[in-house]
This record gives sequence, structure tokens and C-alpha cells, in this order.
Amino acid sequence: MKIIPVILLSILTSTIVFAQEEQAFKREKILSIVPQYVFQNGFRVDYEFTLRNNQKSWLQFSPEVFINTDSDGNNMTSTNYNSMRGIGLEVHHKYFMKEPNERYGFYFAYGGGFQYFGVKNDQNVEYTYSEYDTNYISYKTEEVNTTINRLLLNFVIGKQVVRSKPFIVDYYLGVGFRYSMDKNLEMMETYNQTWFDNGYSGSLLVAGLKLGFNFSK
Repeated sequence: MKIIPVILLSILTSTIVFAQEEQAFKREKILSIVPQYVFQNGFRVDYEFTLRNNQKSWLQFSPEVFINTDSDGNNMTSTNYNSMRGIGLEVHHKYFMKEPNERYGFYFAYGGGFQYFGVKNDQNVEYTYSEYDTNYISYKTEEVNTTINRLLLNFVIGKQVVRSKPFIVDYYLGVGFRYSMDKNLEMMETYNQTWFDNGYSGSLLVAGLKLGFNFSK
């Protein structure tokens, strides 16, 4: 039965050591918004934090929401639609080129993500009907929902600066790749004309800024 006190002592010692390590490690956390997403009828929030024992290395999660229910409203795509809804999630690894001084410094980042869109538009739909024992083909206008599944890859460099502590501004520029698929996971043919189209596939420029808040303890 002597083994039980030994096990309990080992667990207690491990817990104390782990607590001391956690106290010694100060994890940086930043919450940001990406304002330019409003031009895509979207809203994106970035939550990023330092990886353990490496203040240069960060992990960034970026949930996204897209919505436009006004066909006459803001729409930068090359095609008109009645409404659009979408969600997405991007994950990036962010690495500072030198030890940041109060969150100041240059960095590079890479990662990817997934986006899902449902786009409703009026289309001419083919249908058949019979008259006097003869089958005919005709067309009628119906609202059709198009499903878009899009994969993303990004490679960027950026600079993060402190404007007024604890507020930060993050500028970034790079290249990206998009691959859009329909509900059958085949490459999209519609909504695929410009970078701003929800169904775009190909390479593109990735650029923007983020406004954030460092809420580390």
C-alpha cells in the first residue's frame, strides 16, 4: 500500500511544477476585426495567440460571416443575385521575423481555410409539359439556390504596430489561391469571373489591414 502515497506525491509534484510553468509563460492574445470585409458583404474576426514557449510564433483563427439580402445593395461581384449567405473559417500560422517589441514587428504568415456560400438568383429553368399527347419543352423563371464550396490558401507578409496601447494595427500583403466547387464538388463555372466573385477559382492578391486589441494579462 506504500505505492499509493508515492503516486499521490508524484501527482502533487507534477501539478505544482505545471502550475509554475503556466505562471512563468505569459501567453499573448489579440482580437481583431478586418474592416475591408464589409465590401464583400462580410464580417471577419481574428483571434490569435502565441504558441507555448515561443513569443515569435502565433496561431490565428478567423471565423467569417457573409450576408446580403438586398439585390440592389452592396455587391462587388460581376453578376447580380437576389441574396447571398455564407460562412467560413481560416487558420494561419504567423511568425515574427524578430522578437516583437510591444507587438511591433514584421512577420510572415501562411495558412488556409474553407468558405461556404448559398447564392440565390433568378434563372430560366427548363421544364416539360404535354399537350394533345405531345411533349414540349419550355422555360420559366425561378429563384435557384447555388451552393459554393471554396478552399483557400494564403501566403502573406505584414507589419504589426502599436498605435495606442493596447490597440494595434496590422498591415499585410501577399498572394492567395482559391478553388471553388459546386454541390457535386466539381469546379464552379458560374460566379467565376473576377477576384470578388464568390465562386472564383485561381490566384489573387491578398491585402488589407486589421484593427485589434491586445487583452493579454
